[in-house]
Amino acid sequence: MKRVCFGFPELTIAGLLIGSLDSSVAQAPNETRGAFAGWDTNAPAVYRLSLGQLQAVPEAPLSYKPPLLSLPPEIRSTLMTFRAAANLSFVTNTLRQFDHFLPESLNNVVWTNFIAHTNGRSMTIWSERTRPADWPARPAHVQWATNSLIWGMKGLTALCPCWQGEGPPGWGQITALTRRHGYARGHGMGPDRVGTDFGWAKAWFLTKENKMVEMRIARQVVRTPETSHRDYTIVLFDSDLPGSIEPMRVVRPDDVFVVHSKYPYVQDAPSLLFKTEQGGKVSADVPGFTVDTMKGGDSGSPNMLPLPGELVFWTGRTTSGASPEMQADMDELCRLQGLNPAKYQLRYFDLSAYPTY
Repeated sequence: MKRVCFGFPELTIAGLLIGSLDSSVAQAPNETRGAFAGWDTNAPAVYRLSLGQLQAVPEAPLSYKPPLLSLPPEIRSTLMTFRAAANLSFVTNTLRQFDHFLPESLNNVVWTNFIAHTNGRSMTIWSERTRPADWPARPAHVQWATNSLIWGMKGLTALCPCWQGEGPPGWGQITALTRRHGYARGHGMGPDRVGTDFGWAKAWFLTKENKMVEMRIARQVVRTPETSHRDYTIVLFDSDLPGSIEPMRVVRPDDVFVVHSKYPYVQDAPSLLFKTEQGGKVSADVPGFTVDTMKGGDSGSPNMLPLPGELVFWTGRTTSGASPEMQADMDELCRLQGLNPAKYQLRYFDLSAYPTY
């Protein structure tokens, strides 16, 4: 703001204005500040409005001609104050705070289910996950944390706690999306290709009874942003996952966190999403349940929509979600292995009952 000198210590117009106002005018009375002022909505979110601070806002001055320089400083000061203050508007700030989601929205289903099941819950997925000295000849020692945010949810066992191509523990995590297919990141996995060069690798899954299930990778397809404009690796196991390991269902990427979707991102409202990370924790991305999920090595870890009793795969961390192109790659791996692709299709969770915002 431009400073104006009056022959005594420099003052700003704003300073003069505030000094000329009675302090009782600049503040809303205590009995009204914080009072309920109505409701506001943004897509599925509903906000409670309350009265905040009363502020004087100068508008265009009534006169643009400054006082004569020959006038005494006190008179010039008064005239300049009048010039600024004679045309004021008083604005009461309105505070907006998230209150609830619309009852019919998917956001409401996810949020209310979460807050009903978080007491005593932890972000730790596995209470133990260590490699023996002769790993990978023997599998890692892994145990579920039964107070985890995701414990007991359908799709839980699709998380692969350990696989032979991960490098440091937890890097490049695999998630089972069918009984034959696992998902991981595409970038950092070599060139865009279909091949069998991962055929040496073992991958382990954990049943809810803490029994390790060892799988072998037979083939893989790698898709990279530079070549395919997609980012994922799909591995094909040499046998079906047993019934004790349950692949995750999926949702279309366009149904989550975009405008005109079933589950839009809403500013200043809980944007709940479960995200695993290499250290064996799961973040919910809400206060009290947040951990860093954007470290090197977290790419491809699943971003999951936590529906009542079920984890549903949305995308990988910084990587692509389910698509017709991904299903075509899965089908091709099946055909190369002599399998019927119809038996190994992505299973989409039906969100049609929820409105689009």
